[in-house]
Amino acid sequence: MTKGFFEKIETKEFTMEDIDCVLKIQEELKKSNSYSFLCDKMFIEVLNELQSSGSLFGRIAYIGDKPVGLIFGDTRPKWYSGPECGWLIAIVVLPEYRRQGVGRRLIAEFFDKVRELGLRKVCAMVEFADEETLAFLRKMGFKRGKLVYFEKQIY
Repeated sequence: MTKGFFEKIETKEFTMEDIDCVLKIQEELKKSNSYSFLCDKMFIEVLNELQSSGSLFGRIAYIGDKPVGLIFGDTRPKWYSGPECGWLIAIVVLPEYRRQGVGRRLIAEFFDKVRELGLRKVCAMVEFADEETLAFLRKMGFKRGKLVYFEKQIY
């Protein structure tokens, strides 16, 4: 990554008027068979709830006028990991823009917001199979936390 390219990355604060942009990024991820947990209807409901609570951190990354990535976090989580923790909900970058500083720029802005609010850590939940996201988060300094996720199929 060259410094010049990193400087070409612009970010914009997310508002609900940007939802079409979020869905466009999701659609591009689906077409490229890139992993994404984003479920259109559920994800919009989560964003609405967080936005109305005032705890949503959202940024969209652009190169020129093209949206190439996004990040969403909860800066006042109520039920997980205690009040000192911000929660990374989603970070996605279009495949052709990965490893060029977009994700690093987005997560750095989230870390800045978390620090500004006096929070001491950021938590995230990632599927074991999502090796690319796991590698990215490790590169950004994340380590396995103290909580373990369990599930059981009910038939």
